[in-house]
Amino acid sequence: MNKKVVKLMILAGFAVLILSGCAAGVRAESTPGLTVSDSHVYLAYQTNLYQIDKSNGAEVDRFPEKSSASLVMYAPPVVDGSDLFFGDLANDFYRVSTEDLNQIKWSFTEGKGWYQAKAALQDDLLVVPCTDRNIYALDAESGNRLWTYEGDFAFIAEPIIVDEKVIVSTQEHHVLVLDINTGEEIYRVEMNGAVLSAPLYDAETGTAYVGSLGKEMIAFDLETGQTKWSYSENLDTIWATPILLDDELIFADKTGKILALDPENGSVLWSKDAGGTVIAGLSAVADKGFLVAREDGNLFFYGLEQSNDWTASVVGNVYTAPIVDGDQIFVPVIKADALLYTFNLSGLPGWTFTPAK
Repeated sequence: MNKKVVKLMILAGFAVLILSGCAAGVRAESTPGLTVSDSHVYLAYQTNLYQIDKSNGAEVDRFPEKSSASLVMYAPPVVDGSDLFFGDLANDFYRVSTEDLNQIKWSFTEGKGWYQAKAALQDDLLVVPCTDRNIYALDAESGNRLWTYEGDFAFIAEPIIVDEKVIVSTQEHHVLVLDINTGEEIYRVEMNGAVLSAPLYDAETGTAYVGSLGKEMIAFDLETGQTKWSYSENLDTIWATPILLDDELIFADKTGKILALDPENGSVLWSKDAGGTVIAGLSAVADKGFLVAREDGNLFFYGLEQSNDWTASVVGNVYTAPIVDGDQIFVPVIKADALLYTFNLSGLPGWTFTPAK
């Protein structure tokens, strides 16, 4: 992968953006931020957030009504009933109505940086990462700031909320665990490199799994912060969140090496080669298998017996993991005729989405 693509990827919340530790910077380019709800698909890309009919790909609404070059959005929004929460690259974070995207219920304007990553929501608490080196906790009803955690570099990964803890990946070579009520740091887990994606948490074992650009995958106990195991043998950089499927921890590194580890001890169960660069990681299809999307737009579905059941392709580049929802697969793409492609679970193509002018 060339240097231009590396620059494109490094700031992505795990959509991707140009690396900047400062609150201000050059205009960034990224991949579409995708969220799927019961009836709609929400796609944040460049100057608009689109609301799309999930069944046929028709555009239902967009924010704002009139596009502006000064307003750019890439972060996947959070959907909560009739509310939509999202931020932009003009330093504002919004709560709008899903019935009318231009009905702004409140906006949070205290942040001095970009909102590139999806926020996390639990009950009435929003945890919002920002590139101004802060994590903001907001009251979802009013938009009032409840607490702020101050870091040393831009926060670009989606937080994970588990009970009274907030897990946040950082570019500073560690994973933070914060108190959800105060924002105070409980502990941090040291890594060998920057962590650009959210960890995977397994509630049954109380274990979090996370990979880094330091060419490693680790498991740590969320209660104590103690590392249970670490695996780094012949790995390249890991950009995405791993998956748990059929009692196996499965992930891909940048070179396309797919590994399945025993989630209890980190021992290798099997490995495969996707045959090309993988930034997006894997998408689990419950009780069926998993999907891997290569950077070059080739998609491969593997069943539970690791057989390659089908392949498909899109014209363009894929940098974020496809979302599997029901019997639909949603693939956001850049450098293509469409921004979003869909497939069924057998790999047959469905509708595509290209914004109207």
